[in-house]
Amino acid sequence: MNRLILMLVALGWMPGGHEAVAEVIQWRLGGEGGQSWAERTGLNVMVDDAAVPGAIQPLELKPGQNVVSQLRNWTRYRRPIDLSYRPGMPRIWRGIGDVPNALHKEEELEFVDGDLGTYYAGKKTGEGGTAGAWGMFYSLDLGAQMPVERFVVVPPEGVDPLSQEPFRPNYAFKEYQLTASNDLVLVESQVQTARGVKGVECGCPDYYQPLDIPLASVGQNFDSVIDIRFPLQYLRFLRIRFIPDEQGESVRFTRFALAELEVYGRGFVPRAQWESQVVDLGQPVNLGQVLFGVSKWQREGEQLRPAPLAPAGVRVEVRTGLDDTPTAYYGYNDMAQPVEVSEAQYGQLKPRVLPWDPPSVGWRGPVADDEQNWSFWSAPLRASGQRPRVGQGRYMQVRVEMETENLWEFARMESLAVEFSPLLADRVVGEVAAAADLRPEGGLVRVRAGAPTEFVYELGAEFSGTGQPGFDAVRLLLPSAGRFLALEMGEPLVRMAPDSVKEEEEGLVVYLPQRIGPAGARRLRLRLETAVYGAAGELGAEVFERSGGTLPQGVEAGEVSAEVGTGQLRVVALAESLESVLGRVEVAPAVFTPQGDGVNEQVQIGYTLFRVLAAPQVKVAVYTLAGERVWQQRLESQSAGRHLVAWDGRDAQGRRVGPGVYLARVGVETDGGEVVRVRPLAVAY
Repeated sequence: MNRLILMLVALGWMPGGHEAVAEVIQWRLGGEGGQSWAERTGLNVMVDDAAVPGAIQPLELKPGQNVVSQLRNWTRYRRPIDLSYRPGMPRIWRGIGDVPNALHKEEELEFVDGDLGTYYAGKKTGEGGTAGAWGMFYSLDLGAQMPVERFVVVPPEGVDPLSQEPFRPNYAFKEYQLTASNDLVLVESQVQTARGVKGVECGCPDYYQPLDIPLASVGQNFDSVIDIRFPLQYLRFLRIRFIPDEQGESVRFTRFALAELEVYGRGFVPRAQWESQVVDLGQPVNLGQVLFGVSKWQREGEQLRPAPLAPAGVRVEVRTGLDDTPTAYYGYNDMAQPVEVSEAQYGQLKPRVLPWDPPSVGWRGPVADDEQNWSFWSAPLRASGQRPRVGQGRYMQVRVEMETENLWEFARMESLAVEFSPLLADRVVGEVAAAADLRPEGGLVRVRAGAPTEFVYELGAEFSGTGQPGFDAVRLLLPSAGRFLALEMGEPLVRMAPDSVKEEEEGLVVYLPQRIGPAGARRLRLRLETAVYGAAGELGAEVFERSGGTLPQGVEAGEVSAEVGTGQLRVVALAESLESVLGRVEVAPAVFTPQGDGVNEQVQIGYTLFRVLAAPQVKVAVYTLAGERVWQQRLESQSAGRHLVAWDGRDAQGRRVGPGVYLARVGVETDGGEVVRVRPLAVAY
């Protein structure tokens, strides 16, 4: 299994207090007995996997230590042609203005290899020269933002083997500019010109384009080693431009030599990302909890001290696949349309590096995620013991991101484990429809937002006869609170009473009166009631064994029966029912008596939120008829759905208000301003 360390966990206790059960297996990284982070690395962006054995943490920049040499897997070109390249890997490229000059053949990777013995040297030779009017410039992409404060240009040591002239100081650059950026869109959108290339027309802007953060501009340099210092700041892109020292009819450098481009800084990087290689789990499985240990630290001089309150954190994402590569490769057909090819075929195509390379047969096209055979990355898991909502798969990848808001504090990932177990069934397929319209036009389920709707939920299981145990419970993952109505099982369907129904925060759990398995019923139908408060919602589900011997298995959308004709689990809200983010406001009771006798002491102010993408701030307040506010409550980060707020008839100072009519006001902050609803209420004694 490709050195995969699997642990079959017998009954007992796992680290962190999680009880282990039979048939649940763990894949482990770090800690005691786990695999090496370094050996399992698929992508490393600013992660230090050597500082602490068995752990990973954000890269720390220390004064006097060249950042460039700390980064791994440098590649060349703005659009790298290396098939192993992934966004986040460092890269270096130079301008293409002097492509026509056949004598200019330096290798950019020599400038970031930490070796002064690899360099490029040039000098004028008779007529002509070694640069155009823009000079030479090189761009470094560090892969992510880093806290940097120095950029150093280092010439080679010794003498030119041809002229026997010392490189220092004779081959120094006389004039240069340094700019920087954190804007990926800016850097990727800058167009490099084809001007000067025979037979190519290009309406591109001028060749040299500085980045948006100026750091240095020197017109008369006399130093062999250029050491540029600037205020400590987070930067990702750096661009150094060397300007020719001879102008006139022939624009050229008299002589120059370049060995290394170095970057220095201090502190921990604000964001680091580690991604595993593709892990072969041996057979299709269901994933369970992701267990991990995290500690927080602070740099104090030469010491690291525990800092549990540090503004730093870790999140984990997981995805699963049916084949061993999550990447899809594309070439082009004779209509210039992308067509998928194998990785081997892609490697034989010509890479498109220059802006004028054509999207046509024989050339490489885009590289993208394989959405046919791989799930999307799960929602971020921020606490140990959470379970990623991803489908079954034989293959898995894990991504760890570490973030900090402080230069001197960070979060460390001490260990990580992913639980998995064999499938309960080959597939469990589900489809949902509104009970009033089982076969909607186009298979699209449309309902009124916020209105309780009765749904029919069909489930069917497929078994291969390989000892899969099946399941005896269904967990419904609903967009809002739900209500169980009925259960039917078998073929044909027969009305049955469930063993029990349990309400959970995410929805409902229905415990079946008999098992769905290879030797019994393979189909069931649920009737339930719930509401959708956004533009769309999903009625997801998972099945499991109530004994707890295996892990739950997700339900896939698909066709189950001829009676329900949707083949999907998503529903959409009718446009006319989504006129505002704030629905009706209700007050109950309309009159209440907060006089301390324990009867009718509070009023409930209810409201509905729709179409909430980013959790808004809600203000619930009570005003007099004259417009004076007597009480208010701010509610942060509220989600779509129905909400209730209680008021006890007291003002902001805790005093009982006088009898009379008041106004309950609910306001929701949106990008377009505040949306407000007002309802009257009465206080009596």
